[in-house]
Amino acid sequence: MYLRTFSPSHFEGGSWNEGGYCLRKQPYQSNETQDEMTVKLHNIQLEEFWRAEKEAKKKGKRLRLLDTTQALWLRPDGHSGPYGHLPEANGNSDCAHWCLPGPIDILNDFLLAMLEREEDKGLLAQVR
Repeated sequence: MYLRTFSPSHFEGGSWNEGGYCLRKQPYQSNETQDEMTVKLHNIQLEEFWRAEKEAKKKGKRLRLLDTTQALWLRPDGHSGPYGHLPEANGNSDCAHWCLPGPIDILNDFLLAMLEREEDKGLLAQVR
């Protein structure tokens, strides 16, 4: 079983429905401050995964973590922004990263690489 961590929001100046915007045209730099709530939620998700992983091991099950939060945090430029929306959308951005092509495309590659590594180690049969 695989758990993928969440995609963080990139809205600045408010939430998506309260005038927030996502107009960045470049990735964040690694030294730029991340949203405190994103960091807190990511840490909680990791802690809970590790707790569940320990319990699963006791039952002979394997859990795997596909941690995409950090990678997607760095790519606020990977969505459509206010472009491609009807005028009545009031310029609201789509920060769900589902506007392809973009960073979301790489998630399948991450998962495939993890599956191939499991197969190379002879562990894929145990995961199925």
